Amino acid sequence: MTGFNRRDFIRAAGVGSAALALPLAGMAGRATAGASLPTALRAAVYASGTWQVTATVLGWTFGGSVGSAATGIATRSGSDAVGAYTETTFTFQAGARQGGIRVYDRASAVVFTDTCVRAAANSKPFPTLTQYPELAHRLSHRECFGRVQFNTFASAADSPWAYFDDEGNTFLLSAASHFQDTRTTQASDGSIAVGVLGSIATLPAGYTRRTILSVKAGIGAAHRAWGTALTRLAGKTPPPNDRGVILNKLGYWTDNGADYYYKFDESKGYAGTLLAVRDEWAAQKIPMGYMQLDSWWYPKGPDSKWNALPDGTSLYEADKELFPDGLAAFQRKLGMPLVTHARWMDASSPYHDDYAFSNNVVIDPEFWQSVMKYLRDGGVTVFEQDWLCTKAKPADTNLTDADAFFDNMAWFSAAEGIDLQYCMALPRDYLQSTRYPHLTTIRVSDDRFDRPKWDDFLYDSQFAGSLGVWPWADVFLSGERDNLLLANLSAGPVGVGDALGKVNAANLSKVARPDGVLVKPDVPIVPTDATYIGQAAGNLPAMVAATHVVHATGLTYRYVFAYARQFRAPQRTYQAEDATLSGVSVRSEESGYTGSGYADYQHADGDYVEWTVQAPAAGTYTLQFRYANAAFTDRPLAVQVNGAAARTLSFPSTGWWSSWSVVGLTATLAAGANTVRVTATGSSGGNIDWLGVTQGIVPTGLSQSVSFSLASLGVGGPAYVYDYYAGTGALVAPGGSVSTTVTSGTYWVVAPVGPSGIAFLGDAGKFVSHGDKRVVHLDDDGNVNATLAFAAGEGPVTLHGYAPRKPTVTATTGSAGAVAHDTSTKLFTVSVTGTDNQAVIAVAP
Repeated sequence: MTGFNRRDFIRAAGVGSAALALPLAGMAGRATAGASLPTALRAAVYASGTWQVTATVLGWTFGGSVGSAATGIATRSGSDAVGAYTETTFTFQAGARQGGIRVYDRASAVVFTDTCVRAAANSKPFPTLTQYPELAHRLSHRECFGRVQFNTFASAADSPWAYFDDEGNTFLLSAASHFQDTRTTQASDGSIAVGVLGSIATLPAGYTRRTILSVKAGIGAAHRAWGTALTRLAGKTPPPNDRGVILNKLGYWTDNGADYYYKFDESKGYAGTLLAVRDEWAAQKIPMGYMQLDSWWYPKGPDSKWNALPDGTSLYEADKELFPDGLAAFQRKLGMPLVTHARWMDASSPYHDDYAFSNNVVIDPEFWQSVMKYLRDGGVTVFEQDWLCTKAKPADTNLTDADAFFDNMAWFSAAEGIDLQYCMALPRDYLQSTRYPHLTTIRVSDDRFDRPKWDDFLYDSQFAGSLGVWPWADVFLSGERDNLLLANLSAGPVGVGDALGKVNAANLSKVARPDGVLVKPDVPIVPTDATYIGQAAGNLPAMVAATHVVHATGLTYRYVFAYARQFRAPQRTYQAEDATLSGVSVRSEESGYTGSGYADYQHADGDYVEWTVQAPAAGTYTLQFRYANAAFTDRPLAVQVNGAAARTLSFPSTGWWSSWSVVGLTATLAAGANTVRVTATGSSGGNIDWLGVTQGIVPTGLSQSVSFSLASLGVGGPAYVYDYYAGTGALVAPGGSVSTTVTSGTYWVVAPVGPSGIAFLGDAGKFVSHGDKRVVHLDDDGNVNATLAFAAGEGPVTLHGYAPRKPTVTATTGSAGAVAHDTSTKLFTVSVTGTDNQAVIAVAP
């Protein structure tokens, strides 16, 4: 029972992959100071049909023409869910169309409305922007997972389009309704039009479409303004980060990349294996809140087999071979809620005889009603619709099918109390999520969360979170500390997929209380504005991303994660396509390579690439290999220098064939010509771009300097910046910054120093040490006063912080142990025990 590589499937089908992202208050980089101010937006429409929107604070003007005279121009003021507005309405095309420009100055948003008074040809969309600020940088999302991309709008007609400058001043333009039908395009003259799909010839009478423009100082701030206005227009109240079991509790996943994805312990059967996992977790006192069943749980393909990996759904019900007593019976035995996966419908599915279809998906309300009742009876609390960008995509040749698919899925799941999750969503599906209050989570990166997915995960979390949807990183293994940390910092789901005997209880305790409740930040972690600007400028800075916890008293605690994305360049490179190749092809279809192509290994064993390398003198050299590997697993190669004994070098996954990384080792070279051969040894090889050679010993992996200021995080006063992994920290003065070198990942807790002179670092045993599922209340009035929440029966919790002198800790509820204070580091610790699941303490200087 071999694993299924979704990325290889997409690659074979010729479809690109993509991902998601989200904003947070106070993280607007250099533009934070103006982020909360109105932009002084104004709009005007003229009898000639020209219109104009100005953003006075930024000195920007947007404008265009409706292509005919405008009549009946009127302006009024009002208020709606977005806020107070001024709206100018008019008719055009001799009364055939009605338009409106509604300006929400406080919300930094403008909404354009285009209504067909009578049926008309789909032409001359409003708005069409012929005038707009020509800013240096662009950002959009494309295709599967809404993958982020810089400085291009290719394949992103259904995405929000963002423009920003070197200070982070930003405007975003997107559809504000009819998300499945609307596309943004740019003409050869540079004009930008937001209109209806070209495949739609005629628009019916009464058809009304809205477009939104958001303008703000700060990239994150602009995303927040845009997303807030969009969700309020749609009437969606974003779900809290603990809504439902998937957001509130630690879970177990069987998705692609989990140990039990399409495989199980043969002696136990599939159901028995999962029940054994539950029992193992319970025995180790690891709280499991729910279990996800991936696509293996239902029959697929013409033979209706559970393990027909490449095929669509035959019947959406528990496979009788795996669950002879049905889904509900398994769930009752499991004793916890389920999350169930769904893909597209197979061409052989009997559902084709009973229900209305659009492409490979059912749009018939009767189907969705029956499915959701079945899932409710089976103890399912979340329905995961996957493959939305490819096989599970409704037709885009009319105005009805796509909404029928998404709406019926949403209406009947809501009726049965089942939340939704989208996977492999297109950018327009992200926007569609604003219509459904119970669509709580969305996958923002490709299968099997690991290091190559981090960039996409962080940037695309900005996209998802702006729209009130919590990002889901996807499954990983509990022993992977950084993956666990980032999933926790997403403020979305946290789920692992370890086989029996592999779960790491100590790691999982850093994200959840003993009752399984996740201790999270308030908002998803996203890149800082400076990171956006640096990458858009082509510098590829180290990634710096941040999130926070804000307490009701205003005390705000930041959490910052940074990692390197560059390596030291070699003194000389040798292209793989110019080397001697055996069994290896030269290819060029994947992007990101250098030279004229790259070497693509064709066979599991024996294929090799061999370079002839010139060394100026005999001695030690560092050899680096630039490569891409989209497999989930390592593809090691045997490295042989001058025919000597081979050494095995690891080539881990890079996440995708267009994502390139570098690995290396040291070797002794002779003066003059040397041969370096890399040979496949059982698992084929990745794609090899070049061999780099540097005299001496230099770092072969990623290593990069990084700096961030307190101001860029929205911190105005002094703060203690604590390196969580190192267990050390430093006091940083107001206006100060942190500078260091990062490699695989560094994690800081940034705690403000209050009137007490103390920086409270919170629960030492949790990644998010101030999360409100642990620290319910926190203030500093000269003493640090904290109310702590405990799980039922939970033992003492260790709190820590920075204090110039040994503080005194007293408890009015619960009890506090002796305080330990290190006079050199100024760090203190204290053990606190709760009474009736609570402790109330005061830390006095």
